[in-house]
Amino acid sequence: MTTVVLRSQAGVKRDGTKFDGDFYTDGQWVRFQRGLPRKIGGYRSINRYLTEISRGFTSFTQQSLQYCHSGGPGTLERFTIDASKNSSIISSRTPVSVYATGTVTLLTGGAGSVDTVTVNGVTITSGSVAFTTDLPTTATAVAANITAFTSSPNYTAIAVGTTITITATTASASVDGFVVATTLTTITASTTNMTGGSAPLVSSPYNIWMFQYMYSASSTDNSIIAHVAPNGQCVCNDIGGQIFIGDVLTTTPLTEILLPPSANATGGIVSLHPYLFYYGTAGIVGWSVAGDPTDLSGSGSGIARVWGQKIIKGMPLRAGSGSAPAGLFWAYDAVIRATFTGGATVFQFDVIATDTSIMSADSVVDYDGVFFWAGVDRFLMFNGVVRDVPNQLNINWFFDNLNDSQRSKVFAWKMPKFGEIWWAYPRDDATECTHAVVYNVRENTWYDTALPASGRASGGFNNAFASPLLTDAIPTTSGYRVWIHEQGVDEIDGPNVRPIQSYFETADLSSLIQGKNEALRITTIEPDFIQNGEMTVQITGRANARAPEVYSRTFTFPESATEPYEQIVMLKEQRRELRARFESNCIGGNYQMGQIIGHIDSGDGTVLG
Repeated sequence: MTTVVLRSQAGVKRDGTKFDGDFYTDGQWVRFQRGLPRKIGGYRSINRYLTEISRGFTSFTQQSLQYCHSGGPGTLERFTIDASKNSSIISSRTPVSVYATGTVTLLTGGAGSVDTVTVNGVTITSGSVAFTTDLPTTATAVAANITAFTSSPNYTAIAVGTTITITATTASASVDGFVVATTLTTITASTTNMTGGSAPLVSSPYNIWMFQYMYSASSTDNSIIAHVAPNGQCVCNDIGGQIFIGDVLTTTPLTEILLPPSANATGGIVSLHPYLFYYGTAGIVGWSVAGDPTDLSGSGSGIARVWGQKIIKGMPLRAGSGSAPAGLFWAYDAVIRATFTGGATVFQFDVIATDTSIMSADSVVDYDGVFFWAGVDRFLMFNGVVRDVPNQLNINWFFDNLNDSQRSKVFAWKMPKFGEIWWAYPRDDATECTHAVVYNVRENTWYDTALPASGRASGGFNNAFASPLLTDAIPTTSGYRVWIHEQGVDEIDGPNVRPIQSYFETADLSSLIQGKNEALRITTIEPDFIQNGEMTVQITGRANARAPEVYSRTFTFPESATEPYEQIVMLKEQRRELRARFESNCIGGNYQMGQIIGHIDSGDGTVLG
């Protein structure tokens, strides 16, 4: 009899046959650290009341609070999380219709007339309005005239005292800045130009949100900038695209940032401070006036066509003195770099790589200045050059089973403590993300897991909690939940605590590799775990690669051995291709594997199963 260490190579191999390879052959909710399996952390719900599925989620840290925003098909919702991970109530910040207003204030006059009122050069009165009784009465008559007259664009008006407030009938920031002017006889007046207009959110079941933050260089204010477009069916979508802005800390609705007439923002936005960039169809990229993200048309702003196809994603890129700020942009089929030049051009653009691809806007992760993303048929990275991320374990498992019609919903996040990048995706015929593949940068390996039963729809890593904040893909009766992951070892949803199943299965042990045509018999296992709660082990395997799997009964070993026989697992199983599966599935269950010893000797020579 000999002893062997029941240890395989780090990672779970899904591609190819089970018998071919030295990696773990199966796993669920398990990660690898120092080359060894350990259970992934638990998760706890911290908000249960999102009214819509989240199609974009972000968090911002201010003192001890996390200011969270979630964008849905027709809403933008906001709540805070305190240091104890308790949530506030939800406030709506959904952009609503706001109609621009301007004023005419009659100052002096006891006779004469208001001959015309114009907005942006368009006359909005039907004719001259004579002075009547006094200035307030005259103001009321002028307001009635404006409302009764149909101009293009059209306006309404109301008078309070001597001030006539003119209101646009179209909710849009496009009216802001329109000059209000008058021609008068005898009467004198002052005016204020049109301001305050904002378009509402255009609802769509396919809306996907993107969020950025910009800080003021002259104050402590921070702005949240939100982009939304109906990109949920395909990243190639070329319609829609709205940008909104508001203070990060408030609860008021966000307001519109108006695009220049020749621009589009079907792709998204990125903050390259002090500039706000927008991008979209036909390779269009534009930027704001420096320090003013609301001004996309003024002096210092710009627009360029940098590629033929749509720009899908943009992220900040490190740059040296004189070329910062810089950014990296993912087109449908290329990667493009933007660098600051100053002068008349402001920015220059150069192509880093062509014939690349990107699966979704949310599939890109910045991991310590190296960018990783999912293409449509491979995983890629940029660390100065674009190249493949090697994947010999589950590339076919991912791409062959992805629901391709829902791939715009793929989203990614990082877990730096363990060196991980996660990609959540809809598997088989699922329409929401049900599974995830994980690339471990430190271990240089891959593994995968099914996501919790309610799936995950959006989210990302939160630095304050050093944990991901992720949202439900399936609602409860109260709404969609927000979860904080890597918390404890169980699923905690209010008063309900449930165990999380976690297991791994070793690579095949076989004497066939050494040229011996005989089965292996395993009689004893010496578990070595940092362990909470009971665990089980089951022997499985086959007589040959085409034979059916044969499963032993399940053997349980406790967290701590109180009797001598509990120190080991005694069994008597034989397989020509033999594997061991270890599992934790109890409340409070957790483990980190050490060096497990198996006692092995020769079995019979049966070849057939």
